[in-house]
Amino acid sequence: MVQQHKKDIWLILRFHVNLVSEITCETPHDQHVYYPSYSFSGDKKRGAKKSYRCESGYREMAEEATCTRDGWTPKPLCAEKCGPPPGVNDADTLEITKKEYNTGERVEYSCFNKYTLDLRPPFSRYLTCEQGEWRGNIRCLKPCTVTVEEMERRGLELAYANRQKMFAPHDDHITFMCQRGKVSGGVPLRQQCNDGVITLPECVRQ
Repeated sequence: MVQQHKKDIWLILRFHVNLVSEITCETPHDQHVYYPSYSFSGDKKRGAKKSYRCESGYREMAEEATCTRDGWTPKPLCAEKCGPPPGVNDADTLEITKKEYNTGERVEYSCFNKYTLDLRPPFSRYLTCEQGEWRGNIRCLKPCTVTVEEMERRGLELAYANRQKMFAPHDDHITFMCQRGKVSGGVPLRQQCNDGVITLPECVRQ
């Protein structure tokens, strides 16, 4: 019985070794490899390594490809490049852009003057090149504008400034006061800017 048990174990191990040694990888014709029949000729058994180049518009993800039980790695062998980064409303890139970007490269944006960059998820200051597409979300929050004409119609004055036109960035506050002889109609005189929208109070005669 002991001899038979050892023989069974030996047969199982031999079968496993043969199975591993028989693992081969196919020529990657559909992975944008340049002339794959040449680069991946010869030994394609598990553990084999091949130097390769990618087609135009793609970049190599490693210096060599390795045959594994899951096929050639890295996956993918070739990653598509991105073109110039897209335009974003009320923002621009911080650096001069290039014609092509590799997967993993990112571009930083900055909002125009008086606009506020939204950094709450899912927004950020970057777009990232991933397999030929720019991924990410950038949003610039608008400032609020209040003119003398609008304040005059509502019987208002600025409490801390004397300007013809008042700007307030997103999330900032503007404090008003009633013109002489007028009182607030109930809406608070201190209001907050929310992405270009601000509630204007109104003062009426007593």
